[in-house]
Amino acid sequence: MSKLNTLKTQNPDLNISLIDALGLVYKTKYVEMYLNIYKTKKSKKDDDDDDDDNMTSFQVEMIDMGFNKEYVIELSKKLNRIQQHFVNGLISEMNYRDIRSFNKFIELNERGLIDNKDVTSYKTMEDVLGQISIAELKLIDKELEKLVLKLHDDEEWLIIKPLTYESSKKYGAGTRWCTAAESEDYQFYNYTSRGILIYTINKKTGYKVATFKNLDKEHTRELSFWDVEDNRLDSLELNLPDDIMDIIITDLRNCQQSNYHLAPDEIKAINDNAKGDKKISNSLRTLGELLSGHNISPISSGEVEGLYTTTATDNTLNYTLNYEEPQQG
Repeated sequence: MSKLNTLKTQNPDLNISLIDALGLVYKTKYVEMYLNIYKTKKSKKDDDDDDDDNMTSFQVEMIDMGFNKEYVIELSKKLNRIQQHFVNGLISEMNYRDIRSFNKFIELNERGLIDNKDVTSYKTMEDVLGQISIAELKLIDKELEKLVLKLHDDEEWLIIKPLTYESSKKYGAGTRWCTAAESEDYQFYNYTSRGILIYTINKKTGYKVATFKNLDKEHTRELSFWDVEDNRLDSLELNLPDDIMDIIITDLRNCQQSNYHLAPDEIKAINDNAKGDKKISNSLRTLGELLSGHNISPISSGEVEGLYTTTATDNTLNYTLNYEEPQQG
């Protein structure tokens, strides 16, 4: 018995044909009537499609969920309209974000970048997102490392401040954070222009936490923590060691500049250019295009003049993390 047949046997409630599905809705005589009308309509639609070079809604939606364009076009030739609707509806049951992540996992696994290759062991999307996070870290090259401010880096933990949208997407891969959204850069520029944005990453498990503190007095006071699913967390819910928390809290209390303002002029120019260029989405631009004409060196928090009022670590920091106004130097 093939693996597919085994899955059908193990999941009888999901092993259903299109006619079976129609039979759940209509009496048998109406199922036959529906099929006769559908076949006539399909024949006419196929004739119309012969002269139509536009993408179908099925193709657009499947590509938007992360499926390869060439594969979708070939698949759509094999499926009739009702099959396309059935497949699209079944797949989109998981929601677009989860399907995109699922497809991303498949892509990375096929490239040999996923550590846990036993696909039967995955039970939740959180498991999948963690492995995506670990795999994406392997793909970060030296050029991209220049586009973040590194607060800490050891064998297990990495703490960075993303300074460009491209670096935010890469270091925020495998999350639902709006600041790392694949197709929309507005929220990245919104948050990094008015406050402190920090990504904390466990390099062994893929666990990630985003931290944001608003510095702009024209906006509401905010100090927030976010998990990979973009759920807001209380500080007591964070699964972070004390020494890692110390680094984050020290930065939040002492840093006086937003991510945008602490970046070197070369990186500011990249961001200004990206924000001002509405003809080409940042998600469609290569890293080479963004770096073109800029000579950028890797930076760490200790190299940014005026970034902190003090570099001392306070081991008695209040872990309730109440919001505090930035200190004036």
